[in-house]
Amino acid sequence: MSFLGAAIGGLGSLFGGLFGGSASEQAAQEYEQALQQGENFLEGQETQGLQNYQPYLNAGSQATGTLASLLGTPGQGLLQNWTQQFTPLTGAQVAQTPGYQFQLQQGENALQNSAAGKGSLLSGRTLADLNNYAQGTANTAYQQYGVEDPLLQYQSAYNTFLNNQNNQYSRLMGLSNEGLSATQGAGQFMTGMGGDIASLMGQKGAAAAAGTIGQANAYGSILPGIGNAISGYSMLSALNGGGFGGGGYGGGGGQFDELANYPGTPAAGGGGYAGPGEQYY
Repeated sequence: MSFLGAAIGGLGSLFGGLFGGSASEQAAQEYEQALQQGENFLEGQETQGLQNYQPYLNAGSQATGTLASLLGTPGQGLLQNWTQQFTPLTGAQVAQTPGYQFQLQQGENALQNSAAGKGSLLSGRTLADLNNYAQGTANTAYQQYGVEDPLLQYQSAYNTFLNNQNNQYSRLMGLSNEGLSATQGAGQFMTGMGGDIASLMGQKGAAAAAGTIGQANAYGSILPGIGNAISGYSMLSALNGGGFGGGGYGGGGGQFDELANYPGTPAAGGGGYAGPGEQYY
């Protein structure tokens, strides 16, 4: 091997190592860029997803706060007690009711008209009948207009109070549950997206590490290649009788100086060839 051959071999190792290191680095960078694009996309999707959940989170949070306030103080808000008492009407109040007055008037008119038709309008019996009818109507009217009707009104007011309390609680609790569901959904969404982003980040790190290792391996192959080329050149030069310090064939006391005793071989340290029958000493 000539020095030129060794140099070519060394340069080949050098350029091969440099090219391999550059290619490994470029491939790793391209892969990292692709992973970064994927990471950016997922982060954008994560932001948009959280924005979609935000109205439900806000509504749930506000409803929960309002509900907590209405349930926070005994006797107030949704914990307010029903304080209205049932009070039946008095006899005088019943007598003023339109229903009782109409019923009494209609009955008395009927009795008087009947008595007048019989010619006994001013008789004692007619007066007794009118009195009995008035008493019976008063008793019936009081039970209906003084007790039953007010009780129905009382019960209706109580039911209205309870329905209003329950409706308000149900609406707020419904919104609060919507917010809770949104919180759970957002948590699951962020967990999934976070796992995907973390996976891409891990792949980015692995790609960078692989690029660094590949580059190091490529560069590490340069010196052994150059060293092998130089070693090969040195060995062949020594076998040919030369060395890095020799000036030609047989120079410097090569291992094959005895070849100079044969016809047609170069003279040791000389500049020509020995002819037939000639020897160099």
